Amino acid sequence: MKWITIEEEHLQQILDWRTSEEITRFMYTDIEYSLENQKKWLNTIRADQNGYYWLMEYRGDIIGYISITEIDWKHKRGAWNFYIGNMKYAMLAGFLGAYMYNYAFTELGLEKLIGEVMGSNEGVQKLHLKQGASKVGVYERHICKNGEWHDVHVFEMTKARWQRVGNKFKKYIPEVRA
Repeated sequence: MKWITIEEEHLQQILDWRTSEEITRFMYTDIEYSLENQKKWLNTIRADQNGYYWLMEYRGDIIGYISITEIDWKHKRGAWNFYIGNMKYAMLAGFLGAYMYNYAFTELGLEKLIGEVMGSNEGVQKLHLKQGASKVGVYERHICKNGEWHDVHVFEMTKARWQRVGNKFKKYIPEVRA
């Protein structure tokens, strides 16, 4: 698994994924189909000192997006996010937590990662639990999307817990390319 820096040449693919029903139904917001807005977004994430943003590449195919955002460097915590855009590789979602935890705790020195999941996204909720994350709560009626309220489930993984439960996933180290 490779994580590659997002470049302008990737923006059309990201826009197509991000506006597809498979992806956007689980996102907090819907975005306008605008390549110009994608370019603005790229400039914003390039300037973000508290986040890392990549595309995932597997066996030569760009398969999705993964990020660590809202990093609080003092308290060594952040939030991680992902989506698989190429549905041919959807089964890899089950391993993304291992890649992310290994990277965040080893390379970045973080102590905790948080994941937030829309209530309707039961598959990703199960993925968090399967990787050993703790469900720490539910934000009830937290997101209003298309006139409908959604709960958001909150999961966390600490470095200490990952050191206990993540031994079988030690080989899952992303190759991160700048």
